[in-house]
Amino acid sequence: MSDTWTVNYLLDDGGRLTGKIEVKSDEVRFDAMYDSSNAEIVKGILGAAGSFAASGGHVAYVRDTGTEFSVVLPQADIASAEQVKKGLMKRAVITMKDGSEFTFDYGMLSPKKLVAAIND
Repeated sequence: MSDTWTVNYLLDDGGRLTGKIEVKSDEVRFDAMYDSSNAEIVKGILGAAGSFAASGGHVAYVRDTGTEFSVVLPQADIASAEQVKKGLMKRAVITMKDGSEFTFDYGMLSPKKLVAAIND
């Protein structure tokens, strides 16, 4: 059983990738559909250097085939997930056991169900 949401993955460098996040029993997987950064609308998300930057430097959790970009977070490596509000924007922040964080913006909608699914 899995649940899927359309969210924005917020990059450490200020960029944003729009895609689908799926919560499964063994992993949380984000598959980018396109780069929706205001400053980088035309920029692609391909290439090893681009994938390292796009992942926020968390190369262990990034899969880049050259045509597809994914962030795969094994459930066994996830320490916690929590809701964070910044202004009107609501986010789900996943913290890994190594201390790295992955932030997914859900706009003005509540990420309560997404966070609950990750923490189950």
